[in-house]
Amino acid sequence: MIEYKGYFMLGTALMIHPNSPDWRALGTVFAKTPQGAIVEVERTGGAVFTTKEAAERHGLVLCRALIEEKLEEAQDQAESKC
Repeated sequence: MIEYKGYFMLGTALMIHPNSPDWRALGTVFAKTPQGAIVEVERTGGAVFTTKEAAERHGLVLCRALIEEKLEEAQDQAESKC
């Protein structure tokens, strides 16, 4: 797991089929609760790749995009309350 802007992210790869060389990129974003527990915030799936490593790397890209989106939403909400 990698920390990014206060969140934790994990890029993984899911084998499409046992007889296929293809891997689907998956990204999971986690956050730390005030009590110190790590909880899943969101999970997303992405493109298909021919190597597990490429799919895992892309999973991290997906996580970064989710985190940036969440931070933008939080900022927009904070600005609208002012």
